[in-house]
Amino acid sequence: MKDMKAHLEKLLVEAEECELISRLATDATKKALFAKLAEHPSTGG
Repeated sequence: MKDMKAHLEKLLVEAEECELISRLATDATKKALFAKLAEHPSTGG
């Protein structure tokens, strides 16, 4: 169970990083890609 919590925390941190990259990206394709990656963990699948 401890491993799962650590894995979840890592995913949430990575999602936050993707959100930041999405906001900073100048390329529209990359902006959309990182925005999608950022929301994926929070949707549960």
